[in-house]
Amino acid sequence: MALRQIEYEGVIITAAAFEVAGTERFLVTLSIARASGDGKQCYAELFDPPSHDGLCIEEALESAIAFGRTIVDGDIAGDGVADL
Repeated sequence: MALRQIEYEGVIITAAAFEVAGTERFLVTLSIARASGDGKQCYAELFDPPSHDGLCIEEALESAIAFGRTIVDGDIAGDGVADL
């Protein structure tokens, strides 16, 4: 498993990629989280980023992070982080 995490617009975007056994194809997951002001609680939501065949692991992670940014920016209809 590979993992990439960034802070963007006050939230933490985390992408993880898992290789499908020996295929060099990756399943990618995405979570977007907001920590409470006291740092003791974290509110997160999982999202299903689009998958693209033929991407290496780094490209898959970067694609998921870019998708997360579009969600945070409010550019994906029906998805958002306002309730975090």
